[in-house]
Amino acid sequence: MPFDGLVMCTIQKELTDKIIFGKIVKIYQPERHTVLFKIRKGADSHQLLISAHPLAGRIHLTTDTKENPMTPPMFCMVLRKHLEGGRIIAIEQQGLDRVLHLSVEAYDEIGQLSKKTLVVEIMGKHSNILLIDPENNSVLDGIKRYTHLVSRHREVLPGRTYIAPPEQQKLDPFTINEETFAQTLLALPLNTKVKKGLVQILAGFSPLLAQEIIYRAQLPESTIIDELGEYELIRLWQAQNEITAPFSNQQFQPNVALDGDKPIDFSFIPLLQFGQYRPLEFPQMSEALDFFFRRQEQSELFSARQRELIKVVGNETERVEKKLALQREKLLETEEMDYYRLLGDLITANMYQLSKGMDEAVLDNLYEPGKTLRVTLNPTFSPAENAQFYYKKYNKAKSSKILIEKQMEKNQEELDYLFSVLTSLEQSQNTNDLEEIRNELVEASYLKEKHTRKKPKNKSTPAPPHTFYTQDNYTILVGKNNKQNDLLTLKMARKDDLWLHTKNIPGSHVIIRRKPGEEIPFAVIEEAARLAAYHSKARNSAQVPVDYTLVSQVKKPSGAKPGMVIYFEQKTLFVTPEQSDSLKQEQEQDEQN
Repeated sequence: MPFDGLVMCTIQKELTDKIIFGKIVKIYQPERHTVLFKIRKGADSHQLLISAHPLAGRIHLTTDTKENPMTPPMFCMVLRKHLEGGRIIAIEQQGLDRVLHLSVEAYDEIGQLSKKTLVVEIMGKHSNILLIDPENNSVLDGIKRYTHLVSRHREVLPGRTYIAPPEQQKLDPFTINEETFAQTLLALPLNTKVKKGLVQILAGFSPLLAQEIIYRAQLPESTIIDELGEYELIRLWQAQNEITAPFSNQQFQPNVALDGDKPIDFSFIPLLQFGQYRPLEFPQMSEALDFFFRRQEQSELFSARQRELIKVVGNETERVEKKLALQREKLLETEEMDYYRLLGDLITANMYQLSKGMDEAVLDNLYEPGKTLRVTLNPTFSPAENAQFYYKKYNKAKSSKILIEKQMEKNQEELDYLFSVLTSLEQSQNTNDLEEIRNELVEASYLKEKHTRKKPKNKSTPAPPHTFYTQDNYTILVGKNNKQNDLLTLKMARKDDLWLHTKNIPGSHVIIRRKPGEEIPFAVIEEAARLAAYHSKARNSAQVPVDYTLVSQVKKPSGAKPGMVIYFEQKTLFVTPEQSDSLKQEQEQDEQN
């Protein structure tokens, strides 16, 4: 995901076309490393995003909106003081480096027109945004401040002299000729990989573009300089020209390579090396970057929220498992209760031959003729008191066993519920799915309600279940989480529909819609069973048991947790989890689109 020098060059040309001489209306700093400029040019309004994030540094126009802090950070206030109301008069790139200078003219506090330069440096972990006074080349401020303790090359502090990043002494790919290209490449150590060599000699080229040259030249990725002959050098030169050609005719083809819905990389040209991925083209480079990084941020947000909720559920699961382990130990202690009753019975039956002061007695076992038992007695008790002592121990153990078994049943139900939530979390596909599960955990008191300064929005309509259609045009509905399972089974399903669920395994409720007056074909039941297994904790297993029965045979016990039901008159299928390609899935709205 390189925001390289050629991408910066593409952006420079686009910004020059779109916002040069535009007026900076408002400046925000919604995130630690990101600033947003509202710019008006004629009747058009634009929003310029600049980020010095170490992994996602970039500059481009955006349509995305971000929440702003109540109090603007210091750097934002400095930018507002010097740049708000000003006009952008020049946008220049430092060679083909990832450094862009935006010159702005604005009136200062005494009403005089002054010029300031906003320097955008996109350099990985060293990315920065600096405001410079070009009159004395001094730093007014930087979004990241640091001293010589952090960087020996320069300090970024108000009042310090601005020292530009050193320009890389490389060949200009727009003016280089074939002979110089070949000579410079061959001058490198012979064991250097060609990919690394291209990055070393060509200004603006990232490893991704170097790999694209090698791919278009039809050379192995492992090729080294020593293996290059005249033919290979000509192929490399031609491929390099193909990549730089758009800069001469301004015919860029911004695109993002997608693996399904996941963005893999972006560029200003189609990346032929990513032939296995789907290319998504955009009219402007900013649109491609906006799409790519928005999807990336959503993916990171989704992963972070998913990990957070999985941790919460994992902690609760661990808590319940510890309680169950302690209760199992206590239950083992109650196993001697029948022995205590036996001792009480033997003492009662042999009362006539016992007396106070005895500390033990050997008595005939009433329940096993011919055998005896040695009974320990309390010498300070009478025989009747000794019998009562053992009866009390029996009754106490019996009561404890009943109580412990009830507690264990309740805790096992809670554990089963938590396992089902965990399965839903692991199979969630977007932040909407996670939000529904989070709301479920709040209602179940595992999480506290979030309090924000925003006014609460009206409750949105619950997301629909997964919907599939078989070749026979039967509809199969699959719940995404426990609350949706309840809605699907108890509200949406009809009594004569068929209900499926993995046997004793956390998973989704699955419903087959019955056609009026028709029996559901067994092939459709098998298809739905494979879906039920696929949307369960046993997704990666084989021969998964799936129960099925009529919806009328499914009941929800009073007080049961979301998704927990009991069912009767079921039959069981053993299937391998699969989401068959023969099923057509209804397109669902996804907030990432």
